[in-house]
Amino acid sequence: MQKLTKKYTLLLFKSALVSSLIYGFAVFQSLDKLVKNEVAQFHLVTKSIQDYKSTLYILGVLFEAQIAANKYEEVGYPLFDKGRVYLLNPGEPLTHNERVVSMTAQRMFNSMPELALGQEYLLYYRSYEGMKILASHAFGLTNTNVNEVFSKKICLESFKCSKYASQEDLDNRIVVSDIYRDNVTNKTVITISSPVYDEFGMVGDVNADVYLDKFPFLYNKQYFSTRSEIGREIIIEDTRYPFHQSAHAERTQVDDRLSIVYKIPYSKIVVDSLWIYFSMVALFFYVVIRLDELKVKREKLKLAELAIKLDELTGLYNRAILRDSGIKYAIEKKGLAVIVIDGDKLKLINDNYGHHVGDEAIVYIAQCMRQCFRESDYLIRSGGDEFLVLLPGCGLQTAERLANTLSRTIRSKTFGANKLTLDISLGVTVLQEKESLSSAIKRADALLYQVKRNKA
Repeated sequence: MQKLTKKYTLLLFKSALVSSLIYGFAVFQSLDKLVKNEVAQFHLVTKSIQDYKSTLYILGVLFEAQIAANKYEEVGYPLFDKGRVYLLNPGEPLTHNERVVSMTAQRMFNSMPELALGQEYLLYYRSYEGMKILASHAFGLTNTNVNEVFSKKICLESFKCSKYASQEDLDNRIVVSDIYRDNVTNKTVITISSPVYDEFGMVGDVNADVYLDKFPFLYNKQYFSTRSEIGREIIIEDTRYPFHQSAHAERTQVDDRLSIVYKIPYSKIVVDSLWIYFSMVALFFYVVIRLDELKVKREKLKLAELAIKLDELTGLYNRAILRDSGIKYAIEKKGLAVIVIDGDKLKLINDNYGHHVGDEAIVYIAQCMRQCFRESDYLIRSGGDEFLVLLPGCGLQTAERLANTLSRTIRSKTFGANKLTLDISLGVTVLQEKESLSSAIKRADALLYQVKRNKA
């Protein structure tokens, strides 16, 4: 059980290693694509801000022009009824300038109703002279909320009022706030404001609260603001990811004194795609297990095939090996030398000492054969005390030399408890072109029996 656990642990490690290499390469290749995709979405946000800036600039100038044009005119109906007017002081009537703005907004919304219908933003005019809010559509604004809209403290904290903006921002006629959480809608908002003046000074500003929730990629992002003598910087980043400080920073200059920086942590692609990694590990683990099982089956099959081809007594091949593809390849490509071996007077050993000593003699011949021939040679016990050696790529002279070496080796030593000596007879030949192996073996047999007759 412990051995099996160790085996599967090793296979799991290999699967994780291969998956890590492939996953790491894929992450590296995908990093640039991820950054480009995130940057493209970020640019949609900044483009939207720039579009709202242009719209508010035009609206601010339009309201201002209408105030100047209607300076001495009595403003009648139609007054603003497309949205709702919120008052800090209930019951207080609209001032002349507020009536001009109300009338202008009414005409504008009548000709461009889509301006008042947008749910992704809120357009409103904030009147500093009458402390009122003229909003493009109604929402749950209490007196406390109205008071906060005019609060100097809150305006300065988030830069969402033209009245308390810097002169540099007012010169550009556009003020962009920090990103903040709106108390009324509980949405993430960035406010864009454009001041409206009459001959005496600023009377109000026209604003757009842009709801950033309409950009799904900003979900769960954190927003930080920094201020310095040269301006402000809004930083958008996702602190949920480990090592989020290591990130690609994409910067957009909103105006001369404000830039927005979007930080894309490099760890994002790793964390967001971890499920792919673990799926790969599981898949590779499954494949590796199946390959390992297949390998074990093949090894068992080879052992079974080898067992069929092996002689039980000596461990040499038996005659079944003659059908092996390796021998066929050697015959076709390399040539083949054949040595036939026969033990001399083994019948006498069997008669005088018993068949077990005769078996020892056969094993002794097999041991000497292993000493004298190459591992690539085919050493075969063809039956009884007869042996066969097939030498791929070997010429006749080399085969005869090896045969003589084997004969000397066998004669030079004794075997068994009785310290017996043994001799062999040999027949050596080489396979001729287009000759069959059986024909060459028969010729070697004939040479062997000629040697045995000469010994007799």
